[in-house]
Amino acid sequence: MKLVIFAVGDIMLGEQHLCNNFGVRKIMEKNGPDFLFEEVSPLFAGGDIVFGNLECSFKDNHPESGTAPLFFCAGPDAVKGLKNAHFNVLSVANNHIMENGQDSFLHTVQTLKEHSITPVGIRGKRDILPIKGYKIAFLAYSFIEDSIEQGCYNKIQTEETILEEIQTVTPDSDLIIVSIHWGSEYVPCPSPDQIRIGRMLIDAGADIIIGGHPHVTQSFEIYKNRPIFYSLGNFIFDDTYNPTTLDSFIAKITIHDSRDSIEAGIIPILIDTKNYQPRLSVPPQAEISQKSVDTIRHLFENKSLSEYSDSVGDYNLLYIRYKNPVMWNTKMQFLKNVHRYSFSTTIGILKEFFGNQRRNKR
Repeated sequence: MKLVIFAVGDIMLGEQHLCNNFGVRKIMEKNGPDFLFEEVSPLFAGGDIVFGNLECSFKDNHPESGTAPLFFCAGPDAVKGLKNAHFNVLSVANNHIMENGQDSFLHTVQTLKEHSITPVGIRGKRDILPIKGYKIAFLAYSFIEDSIEQGCYNKIQTEETILEEIQTVTPDSDLIIVSIHWGSEYVPCPSPDQIRIGRMLIDAGADIIIGGHPHVTQSFEIYKNRPIFYSLGNFIFDDTYNPTTLDSFIAKITIHDSRDSIEAGIIPILIDTKNYQPRLSVPPQAEISQKSVDTIRHLFENKSLSEYSDSVGDYNLLYIRYKNPVMWNTKMQFLKNVHRYSFSTTIGILKEFFGNQRRNKR
């Protein structure tokens, strides 16, 4: 029986500090919860699984304590947009999901369940879902460190945990999908370590790898007839002041009768700089995006790890090369909009900036 899966990258329906009062959350409050999904919802209606990485919590309907703004926190109606856009599985294993504490995380998990969306990546919980005659194991993890000591999601430091979980769920599942929050931000190709881990997980029995966190796409490969999407980039996020985050893609994966007949491809999208809406790319932009993905894919698909490492050179230097323009764009975003921020938001941005500067010097 044919199974169609659509997977998207990072979904942040709140606001970050640099877009306080004019980010995604404000757009949704102004235009309604369905607005951001208008272009893609008809496409997703044809999917049996619509998957993404949720990088925010949901605010409950109780009055906020104090007047401080909540960041990485969506309005209470935002979940309706996800539900109406046919999302039915979302990863909560990432470094922003607990920005507003454990109670907010638990409320978010409950909210998703109430809207028939399965949250995956919760610490200590395995998810094997019956979908269209398949028993599908969803495993979700984050390699990215955050400031939460006792996180409620699967935060890991090595791939060993994933390898053990794959062995545990294999006897009870027909298909194993692994979502991983990993990689270096803004670098358009995966690190050699990502490739090593991705291929190792396929060797261990995973069928589909879906990556996120870098905010840009990192292409994909077919390894032993199994797709590894190293990063799907952004889907909805309010860092559109960085031009490299605007081009992204939706993964379309089709299972024909068995796990040995997996077909995978991409659907390019372009994120609007003003209203953050993801839109399906049209020619010639669609061809340009596809060519970019194929060019990067050619660097590592059917290549050994050493061959790929030689082709990209020093990955740390590559990271600096792509990070520097982002830092400039970030500073410009702050300077252009500092008059729009509250005093507390301005102080928070400056503290975060100088904190990052100190960490980068270590």
